[in-house]
Amino acid sequence: MNPGPRVIDGRDMEPPEPLERAMAALATLAPGEELVMLLRCEALPLYSMLERNGFNYRSEFRPDGTNEVRISKKP
Repeated sequence: MNPGPRVIDGRDMEPPEPLERAMAALATLAPGEELVMLLRCEALPLYSMLERNGFNYRSEFRPDGTNEVRISKKP
């Protein structure tokens, strides 16, 4: 049974804490597992790091202004 994605709520964190937590979580992300980041900004440094390191991501701004970034390993 899949327990669902890991979630990092970075909305009340100061940079660079959300990025540091994401890097630590991604280092242990299993194939097929998803990491969800909740942020208050567009995460451009995160996106470039994900692209360089073989991760897929999609981001979507929720109506409350939260940027939800879903991350998984490329197959």
